[in-house]
Amino acid sequence: MVTAIVVGVAGSAGAEPPRALRVSADAVLPLPAWDQRAGLGLGGSVAVAVALTPTIDVTARVGVVSHLGVAAGGVTTRVLEAPIVGGARYRAVDRGRAQGFVFGEVGLVATRTTVTAGALGDHQSAVRFAAALGGGVAYRRVDLRVAAWLADLADRDHGVGVTAAIGVELIRW
Repeated sequence: MVTAIVVGVAGSAGAEPPRALRVSADAVLPLPAWDQRAGLGLGGSVAVAVALTPTIDVTARVGVVSHLGVAAGGVTTRVLEAPIVGGARYRAVDRGRAQGFVFGEVGLVATRTTVTAGALGDHQSAVRFAAALGGGVAYRRVDLRVAAWLADLADRDHGVGVTAAIGVELIRW
């Protein structure tokens, strides 16, 4: 009996945790102040999740979001973001194939801002700290996420938005 318990515990401790690869279509709505420099953002991301427990996943995500241009006084501003973030996802509600979850992510976002006035243009690139905090629902392999997006933790007046994404789990291994 004791041998069976020891072998069972050792076998489960050595087993690799389940992992998943997800892709998603992402949208970012800049809130006031940031919306003067960045329009609605559309893009996508790829994420890997590794289960730590049956309810907690550690995640890593990389993506690209291109914001529509904002025109004012003959000057147009466009923003391109490339977030590289990681975090955790906690399944708070589990109803069989449907689940409710909360998540948080922190990391870096590379941003390229392009300003054009007529035929003249210039750009600026920066790498900043970013974070997202939100929740969502998943049904089978599809999930819908909504979060507060802090694109620049050093300048919360000009980098706060709401992000929504619909994703699908491609593979689980």
